[in-house]
Amino acid sequence: MKIGNLAGDLLRPEFAWAEIDAENAPESTVTDGRVARGLRTRRNVAEALIELLREGDPEPTARAVAQRAGVSLRLVFHHFTEMDDLYHYVAALQLRRQWSAMPRVSSKLSLATRLERTVAHRAALYEEISPIRRALVRRMPSSNGVTATVAAADGLLLENLKETFARELGALPTGSRLEILDAMDVATSWEAWERLRTVSLLQARGARRVMTRMLEALCAPTVAARRGAQIGVPAVAVS
Repeated sequence: MKIGNLAGDLLRPEFAWAEIDAENAPESTVTDGRVARGLRTRRNVAEALIELLREGDPEPTARAVAQRAGVSLRLVFHHFTEMDDLYHYVAALQLRRQWSAMPRVSSKLSLATRLERTVAHRAALYEEISPIRRALVRRMPSSNGVTATVAAADGLLLENLKETFARELGALPTGSRLEILDAMDVATSWEAWERLRTVSLLQARGARRVMTRMLEALCAPTVAARRGAQIGVPAVAVS
């Protein structure tokens, strides 16, 4: 799966073409002065919003975004017809960055190594994106684009789990496999991390330990199923 193709399915064509997948656009398009300035302005406005969110402003105004980006309010709404469009674009930027930083953890590594690397990546990712993710969640009821892009980001993480724990999941009956995968998805989700950090009030290190325990516990029946298969004992479905 290529991020350019995925983003193109989620974003309006001009966003996917000019912004998210600009490296694949014809050279004459991206080198045109006006187009290049437009790309830079849109990116600067989006980065301004991201900065404000990370600094603790839960819902920056368009005026605050314009001031941070060093552009006029009119120019913000020249490039983005409304704030939901800007948040949609920010969600797309996050999607691309998430994909580019997604680790490929071989299923041939030991289970302990895969658990550690998976949780370490999720912890670092969630600590980085949480201020932006909270803002995107607030926008989801009013923006189908934000909703779809957040869903795509979550989908990438689910596919990563499938690849990383393919050996364990493959040893289970189909019904149990799907249930365990869904449970793994929930246990390692941003929502789980957010609860650990903001409701349970755990520090990042403690939240990592809890997430590791949950994922390790979910892998236990898969390990038992693999061992049973090796000695000819049929796997038992999860009830």
